[in-house]
Amino acid sequence: MDYKKFINLSVPLLITGETGTGKSVLAKKIFEQSHIHREKFLTVHLASLKEELIESELFGHKKGAFTGAVEVQNGYLKDTGAGTLFLDEIGELSLDSQKKLLYLLEEKKFTPLGSTAVQEFRGRIILATNRNLEKMVNEGSFREDLFYRITVFNLHLPALAVNKDLLRESIRSIFFELKSKYRKHQCTLSGETLDYLVGLEWKGNFRELRNTLEYAVVMNEKSALGILDFPRKISTKPLLKEDFISTFPEDFSASLELFEEMYLKAMFQKHAGKVNETARRLGMSKTTLIHKARKYQINTLKIRADNSEVAA
Repeated sequence: MDYKKFINLSVPLLITGETGTGKSVLAKKIFEQSHIHREKFLTVHLASLKEELIESELFGHKKGAFTGAVEVQNGYLKDTGAGTLFLDEIGELSLDSQKKLLYLLEEKKFTPLGSTAVQEFRGRIILATNRNLEKMVNEGSFREDLFYRITVFNLHLPALAVNKDLLRESIRSIFFELKSKYRKHQCTLSGETLDYLVGLEWKGNFRELRNTLEYAVVMNEKSALGILDFPRKISTKPLLKEDFISTFPEDFSASLELFEEMYLKAMFQKHAGKVNETARRLGMSKTTLIHKARKYQINTLKIRADNSEVAA
């Protein structure tokens, strides 16, 4: 996906893709690399606005335009100036709001509520949706004329797991950003662990990826993140024996310790972090198990809390 040819586009740009694929991130990146990057970048999450407030929020209103309009409000269109207005989740707009959006895109003009003065929109509009707009047109829930107006220039973002190179780059980028944010400068991500993360499905796309890495960075107290330092709730697939073995160091003693750590973490997960139950199942004394849990910094209380959350 070559987004760079759309950087200085003056006409509307539509970004489509599943939830969490990074549509808002891409919109901001396009803006930051454009010739108007010194202007404003404003975002409107249309799905979060009540239908009766959309026109007021976008176009603005005069004092007394409706009940509750006690003062003048500019609206996003005027506040954007010569910058970029990002309209997220346009598939959630009603047919009436779609009609007003079409007029704005066609004429680049708008009229605040309660006013007769037509104003010019000087900025650029980027739109995004996770909905199938063509299907919505066929169902009658999305205007055909608006559909053809906004789909001339369209960037589609595939699911994160489809583009392995982008996924690998994103993991590195987010990991280093989080290391800096939480001052975990000693934390490292081995090549084996990176390969494991790249191999996951990431059904939640960028949101799941970021949340997962943030959890691992915050909770980890060691110098390196291992496979079992990530929450078990992430979407995953079976790990092949060859892949599993490749994660171990060549030093035999170090490999034994790593296996013991992985095994104990897995057993604590299996038995919901219950020390007595885990010790009984493993045929190990409680004292020995606690000692090993401390050695490998296994947070049994956190495991119990996570399991309680899943059960709820």
